[in-house]
Amino acid sequence: MGRRGHPMSPPEAQVAPVSVLRFLGTLSSISPTSPTTRTTPSARFSPGRPRGVQGRSKKPRFPGERSNQRFGEDSWFVSSTPLAEVLGVADGVGGWRDMGVDAGCFAKELMSCCSSQTQLSGFDGRNPRDLLIAGYQELSGRVHPVLGSSTACLATMHRRDCTLYTANLGDSGFMVVRNGRVLHRSQEQTHDFNTPYQLTVAPKDQRDYVYSDKPEMAVSSRYSLQPGDLVLLATDGLFDNMPESMLLTILNGLKERGEQDLQAGASQVVNKARELSLNASFQSPFAIKAREHNVPYSGGGKPDDITLILASVEVPSA
Repeated sequence: MGRRGHPMSPPEAQVAPVSVLRFLGTLSSISPTSPTTRTTPSARFSPGRPRGVQGRSKKPRFPGERSNQRFGEDSWFVSSTPLAEVLGVADGVGGWRDMGVDAGCFAKELMSCCSSQTQLSGFDGRNPRDLLIAGYQELSGRVHPVLGSSTACLATMHRRDCTLYTANLGDSGFMVVRNGRVLHRSQEQTHDFNTPYQLTVAPKDQRDYVYSDKPEMAVSSRYSLQPGDLVLLATDGLFDNMPESMLLTILNGLKERGEQDLQAGASQVVNKARELSLNASFQSPFAIKAREHNVPYSGGGKPDDITLILASVEVPSA
């Protein structure tokens, strides 16, 4: 498809269930450094199973357990494997509604395919772009594939080297927060204002008229993780409505990294983002970008689905 269409607030455009997990890395030590240099952890593999929490569940999660959910036109998954925690969010491009296509179904099926790929024996957790390619190929290769298009952001938190690997296509994205500051943040990919890069399966008679980007175009990155780091994945419903400074204020209010603390922080973020999305006078990041692109927009937030995954990095006690 192309543009997302004018911001609107359909009945399902409300705060999505957030996903929270506590990622247990396998650090053996933290190398001493000078005060002006960030510490760099060394890592070793631990065969122990990770403990974590997904969504609002208090049940322990183990390698091989997966979760995939859809909310409005957004979808997300969390998959735990022996080598990595794998996270993903996707946002179906709403312009398909004009053609009678369920814009969220494609996003859900894409995340489901990516999730299933993490359970294959050859998955090593270090190349989420390959995971996105394989998931998209599985989806588009079906005899009767689901039609639509979607952005996608995948991240793997690898246990062996305690490293975050990411792949992002479109305007969903991720952030890494360390010591109260944004250490890394993805950059959105767009063809034009409000027209993100997108993976697409289109009807044959429409293929020449819609954007159809390749999963190989996803931007890959890798970052070393440290205890206390926060990793956040979200769809553009968050980033279009909440300034980075406001997001940091909420996350920095998390004094602890327990399950209830993370859940409370994540819920506070999405509820505040929803409040801003419905505020007609707030100068949202979306309104500012519209003005920068000389696009007529009355200002205020952008009503949208909001999906968030928040993870913290911990070191298991000896």
